[in-house]
Amino acid sequence: MGLTKQIGIMQGRLSPRIDGKIQAYPAKTWQKEFEIAQEIGYSAIEWIVEEPMAENALMTDSGLSEIAKIIEKTNVKVDYICADIFMQQPLIRMSSETKESNKLYLSQILLSANRIGAIGVEIPFVDNSSIKNEEEKNELLEILQDSFKLANDLNLKISLETDLAPLEFKNLLDEINLEFVQANYDIGNSASLGYDCLEELEAYGNRILNVHIKDRVLGGTTVELGTGNANISLALEKLNSINYSGGITMQAARGVDDVETAKRHLEYTLEILQKI
Repeated sequence: MGLTKQIGIMQGRLSPRIDGKIQAYPAKTWQKEFEIAQEIGYSAIEWIVEEPMAENALMTDSGLSEIAKIIEKTNVKVDYICADIFMQQPLIRMSSETKESNKLYLSQILLSANRIGAIGVEIPFVDNSSIKNEEEKNELLEILQDSFKLANDLNLKISLETDLAPLEFKNLLDEINLEFVQANYDIGNSASLGYDCLEELEAYGNRILNVHIKDRVLGGTTVELGTGNANISLALEKLNSINYSGGITMQAARGVDDVETAKRHLEYTLEILQKI
């Protein structure tokens, strides 16, 4: 199969910034993003779920109907849901009350993902929600059991994004040992952590559901593609060599003009893919 040239983009990247954030759910402009994505050549939008949940179209019946209509109209899909809510209130280290709330949120997200035909839901365990020790890993596994069962029943995939070292992440996936629980691989985040992309992809490359394209400096922030420490070409070449055929989502740095920036990032990535 090989690498897809059907590239998605993270929701919000085709809208003006909200409160100066690099990433946020665009409650007022999400519909327009599908039209822009279609115009400039993106095939999918990775949907963001965060607080306030009540304002998110993915979380309401009327919103889900509207999403389905726009997908049909533009042929721009929602393949992946990014559950950023669990960056705001992590699945681990929380009170019993918050844990129960999180379980309910995740169930709702999975059910909604199924209704719009998504492939999978990504759960972040980075930064504020990082897994720090064995106890927290066990806590995570306990909390996710019901969601694993629901995802399996719905024929959905769950992908975990972590900042664990390559073999630690592989061991976590091995311990879960469910075919539909996979990895999200973020090229820029790994570069920022100082990880070797070849070592990572050797460890768990065959378990990746979706890849995020971004560039970051070592120990630092997101920067323009090609200007940081991420070796995007090498990572994509390695993915191709192991016959990766999953998704690719653009999650690169913002620019002055969001649409022009998104166009430039797509061209940059497609140029690499053409050479591969």
